[in-house]
Amino acid sequence: MKNKSQSPLPPSLNPTIKGERAFPDAIDALIGGKKIRRLEWSDPEEYCLLKDSFLMIHREGKFHSWIVSEGDLMAIDWIIKK
Repeated sequence: MKNKSQSPLPPSLNPTIKGERAFPDAIDALIGGKKIRRLEWSDPEEYCLLKDSFLMIHREGKFHSWIVSEGDLMAIDWIIKK
């Protein structure tokens, strides 16, 4: 009998271990007013948010329209900023 508490992901990729999330979880947080970012992004001050009902990315001190890439959609390294 399988242990139902085991994740299908390898432990190093399990979102609950490092606080990393998949895109749907990140979008839920975004809708709830949180800022999100990818672990892979080199600048820790780069993040995404909803601003005036648009997806925006804050990069280099300015806000830009954010067009979500396929890589963003498939990523499991989303971090919800506090």
